[in-house]
Amino acid sequence: MDWDKSSGRAEAGFGEVGGGARKGSWGATLREEVAELVEKYRHSNCSRQINLGKGGVTHNMLEDIHNHWKRAEAVRIKCLGVPTLDMDNICFHLEDKSGGKIIYRQINILLLYRGRNYDPDKRPQIPIMLWKPHAPIYAKLVKNVADGLTFEETKDMRNRGLNSPPLMKLTRNGVYVNVVERVRTAFETEEVVRLDCTHVGTSDCKKIGAKLRDLVPCIPLLFKDEQIILWKGYKERE
Repeated sequence: MDWDKSSGRAEAGFGEVGGGARKGSWGATLREEVAELVEKYRHSNCSRQINLGKGGVTHNMLEDIHNHWKRAEAVRIKCLGVPTLDMDNICFHLEDKSGGKIIYRQINILLLYRGRNYDPDKRPQIPIMLWKPHAPIYAKLVKNVADGLTFEETKDMRNRGLNSPPLMKLTRNGVYVNVVERVRTAFETEEVVRLDCTHVGTSDCKKIGAKLRDLVPCIPLLFKDEQIILWKGYKERE
C-alpha cells in the first residue's frame, strides 16, 4: 500500500490488495470514503482510541479492537514506547492479526479500518490472556569483547561512548519513530553514539538496544546508568 507522506493517508483502494477473505470484509474500493473516515477518527478527542504500549500487539488489544468495531467503522491507535522504533512492524501485525486495514498513519497515530462488510459474528476468536507469560530467554545482548575488537579496543570504545555528548534523550513511554534514522545518520560521521535513556528503565533500555541492533544495524557495547552505547560495527569501519 502506498502512503501519501504529506497527509499519512493510504492511496491504494482496499479492494485492490489482500486475500479473498479480506476483500470480502473490505468491500469495493474506498477512495471516496477514506477522507471522511480519517477526518472522523484521527483527532485526539476521538472516543474510539486504544493505546499500544511496550507490550506491542497483544491478545487483549486485539479483543479491544473488535469490541470497538462492533459500534464504529474504525479505531484510532496511539502507539507509545519501544514498539514505535519500528512502525512498519506494528502496522503489519495489526493488519495481519485483526484482518483490518491501516487507512491513516501519522507519526505514532494509526487508524485501523474494519471493512465495509465486517461481521462481528464471523471475526476470528482470540483467547484473552489472563496472565503475563514468562519472558523468553534471549542470547546475551552485550558481549564482554565485541566481535571484531580486542578487549582493550572494546573498553576504549565504551569509554569514548560514555564521554561523548548524547545523540538523543529518550523519555519513558515516548515516541521513538525517528531514532533508527538518527542513529544511522550519526554513524556516517561517528563510530560510537550514546543514547541518554534516563528514567526510561533498565528493561526498556535493553529492549531499545536489541531493536536498534537489528534495525540500524549496529552493535550494543554497554548499558550503564540508563545510557546506551552503540558501535556501528567493524565492517563499517573498513
